[in-house]
Amino acid sequence: MTMHSTPPRSDSRMVPRRRTRIQPVKIVSLDRTFLEDGTAIDRSSKGARIGRYAARRLPSQIALYDEVDCTFQPATLVWTRGLQIGLRFTGPVVAANRAEILRLTGRYYAITE
Repeated sequence: MTMHSTPPRSDSRMVPRRRTRIQPVKIVSLDRTFLEDGTAIDRSSKGARIGRYAARRLPSQIALYDEVDCTFQPATLVWTRGLQIGLRFTGPVVAANRAEILRLTGRYYAITE
């Protein structure tokens, strides 16, 4: 018995995506203010599919904070389907500084003043 891989119905990616280990991310504004927590499901050099915990309205221009690498990458919100969003990266990965890391990972990171 031979198994054949069939391409997805509508895979219009410019570069191949890779499935990631479920990786914690934070969705932040371009000025790096916390918006919400998420989980990276798929990722490529051009974009990512992010799982969300709530269906709040997001701005079209955001940044993704990678909690493992402690980096930011600006992105455009391309699509929303239920609790998942698709992002297209619009700039280079930038390392977070110590103050940003502490602000986004500290005990009360989701509480704004």
